[in-house]
Amino acid sequence: MAKILIVDDDSSLRQAVSVLLTRHGCEVSSAAGGREAIELLTDGGFDIVVTDLKMEEMSGLDLLRRIRANFPEIEVILLTAYGSISNAVEAMRAEAFDYVTKPFKNEELLVVVDKAIERRKLVSEVRYLRQVLDYKYNFGTIIGESPAIREVKDLVTKTARENMPVLIRGESGTGKELVAKAIHDNSQRKSQKFVAVNCSAIPDHLLESELFGRVKGSTSQTETGRVGLFEEADGGTIFLDDITDTSLALQAKLMTALEHGTILPIGSDSPKKVDVRIITATGHNLDNAVQDQRFRADLYAKLTTIPIILPNLIDRGEDILLLAEHFMKKYSREFSKPPVSLTSDAARALVNCSWPGNVRELENTIKRTIALAKSDRIRSEDLIMVSDVSEGPHRLTFKSRLGKNVSLEEKELEFIVRSLRENGWNYTRTAKQLGIGRTTLWRKMKKIKENEKAQAEVSA
Repeated sequence: MAKILIVDDDSSLRQAVSVLLTRHGCEVSSAAGGREAIELLTDGGFDIVVTDLKMEEMSGLDLLRRIRANFPEIEVILLTAYGSISNAVEAMRAEAFDYVTKPFKNEELLVVVDKAIERRKLVSEVRYLRQVLDYKYNFGTIIGESPAIREVKDLVTKTARENMPVLIRGESGTGKELVAKAIHDNSQRKSQKFVAVNCSAIPDHLLESELFGRVKGSTSQTETGRVGLFEEADGGTIFLDDITDTSLALQAKLMTALEHGTILPIGSDSPKKVDVRIITATGHNLDNAVQDQRFRADLYAKLTTIPIILPNLIDRGEDILLLAEHFMKKYSREFSKPPVSLTSDAARALVNCSWPGNVRELENTIKRTIALAKSDRIRSEDLIMVSDVSEGPHRLTFKSRLGKNVSLEEKELEFIVRSLRENGWNYTRTAKQLGIGRTTLWRKMKKIKENEKAQAEVSA
């Protein structure tokens, strides 16, 4: 819905145009003069200004110049009396979108307004695409200005120029794959493939075949061969997440790939040459894994040539609202909803949360909230927070509409039950909607039943 400001010192004309545009589906505000208009525009959110050219307090032309200087993204349509065409021409030179001569037919004004709305959308789309490009090629995907994240950006910039292995350390949800992709996208390999592999998601006996491939007939069950992901990523980058979950045998093959640039498919006697940059990641302590002999010391030394340690979201508090704003724009667009903003209490709630699931948890919170939002102003009670991390409570409580203090856990469990009910108690569909795993959903429902049982025993 386009938000339009009508500016005219003629109250009858101002009211008539407001009614016309409201019926046309626009959100309309009005001002009796230029100074009032500037005050309203300062509050933000307007797409179009429709202003009379001739006004006593401030002319429409002067208002146009003020808008161009301070609110360049707003389109301005001028209303001018017949015979003042020279002024209209001057206004067009001052970058007005268009003008309509009075008296005008309703349809005539609506056509110009629709064109202005269309242009506003087009300009917004172009700006968005430019942001996407900036994110991709200027590390814009790594959002934040905190000292901790600035240090990460500096390391990514330096790392991208090199062709050495990189190890990214960080807890779940801190953005390890995002950093790996940024390194690839800003390297000389950016035109080639970026292949991401979650080592913990693939059983170890299948991971070797997945990474290095197999030849036809290599086992009694394999009738066909397959190309491994290393070969698929030839010339590009392969990202191995959860590298600590690999076996020692697989680590030996990774060591060969790093040292000699060769892989050996299962069932083959002939090594294959591959040119692949290896980026790895882990959320575990590799030093302990080496000491416990669960991880090869020589592979550890190779991988830690360039280490990057990602901070937890709680350690980059000043970035939380920047990230929230980014996700609000992203999901407002994805769900075809108007832009939203946070009330001060919602912003405080986000900043005061401990975020055990880090950036991923914040993103899922904003995504769910935008999907179910009924207003373009997000309050603290509108935030839908469902943690996928069992360890550690959130430092956040909400106030219910009844005035009762409600813990985040109570709010979360209440929302889960409501979502399950709406989905006919289908756990798979509900887990997907909530952005959590089915096992996590089951675990939380088990907790609800345990709480209910405990309450029943206390009541008895």
